Amino acid sequence: MMGLRRASAAERGRVEKFQRAAYARTEATVGAQAIPLEWDYGQILEQCEVWLDESGGALRGVLILRVLDEALFLESIATAPDAAGSGRGRVLLEATFQRARKLGKTRVGLIANGLNPALSWYRRMGFLIDREVEQPGRRVIHMSADVPEV
Repeated sequence: MMGLRRASAAERGRVEKFQRAAYARTEATVGAQAIPLEWDYGQILEQCEVWLDESGGALRGVLILRVLDEALFLESIATAPDAAGSGRGRVLLEATFQRARKLGKTRVGLIANGLNPALSWYRRMGFLIDREVEQPGRRVIHMSADVPEV
């Protein structure tokens, strides 16, 4: 899938370490723990597709997708801190849409903290807000987008 490869269960520690580094800037902005850092990555690796974006042996991005009956759910899209603004996120999002097309899905969903600066990026990428849910310490934004045709 666009130069990405599936992570193995043996790479759990590597994925967790990457996610902590990637979401540190989001946590600093929103003032709360990022949702993907609350997860048990053993379960994530069993229940989801975890895709790795590597370059020269270095991990540049992690994409976590959950296949649902009605849609493909984008659990996490994370890039290396030094890759911010480089277009890696767009590459990972296009890989998400590519995977959805392969699976015959017409929608991609996601959730984000209402204070996450990535919300404007998601909107620019075609995601619309479906609903907002107040939770203790955060407002969770549920978004979805049509999978673009090729």
